[in-house]
Amino acid sequence: MTHKTHTLRHHPLPEDIRERLYGPAREQWRDHPHYLISNARALQRNHRNLKRQARQYHGALTHVLELAEADRKTEANRRLLTTIGNHGHNLLKNLHSHHGFEDSSVFPVLRQHHPRLAAGFDVLEQDHLVLDALLDDIDQQLNHFPALATDPRKLDIAHRQAADLEALLHRHMDDEEDIIVPIYLLYM
Repeated sequence: MTHKTHTLRHHPLPEDIRERLYGPAREQWRDHPHYLISNARALQRNHRNLKRQARQYHGALTHVLELAEADRKTEANRRLLTTIGNHGHNLLKNLHSHHGFEDSSVFPVLRQHHPRLAAGFDVLEQDHLVLDALLDDIDQQLNHFPALATDPRKLDIAHRQAADLEALLHRHMDDEEDIIVPIYLLYM
């Protein structure tokens, strides 16, 4: 099994999309009078939790990868890999649920009511396609837990996929918030 390279967008939203965004600026969101009663706070909290879960998954795989190969094969580390695998499965379930809801409910409604942001929603939806492909690859790796400890190549692939996931989520969710949070603050 080889590590697939996903077309991850590493740069922020293009300037032509940024010019269409609604205000207020990110640093003003928490002070906005609607922040606590809008969906903005819940969206950001959900994003923080998903980013944290991805960071923990990546960090746990980094820890295991840094162990000597003989140490990886101990019973304690096999149990650790089982726990990491369970965490990975929960992360995938949470991510599928989150972006599935956005694709089926949030994006279509916001796209309809804010057509000037259509290009931004196109970018976010494209990110979701890349995310789906990466989640499918991670799911395949998770099928090898905890036996991953005996195959350094598979462990390295799982680690790189976790790094890709963490990077994608951070950039994508920041872009998503830049587009959606101001709408929530101003209109919802």
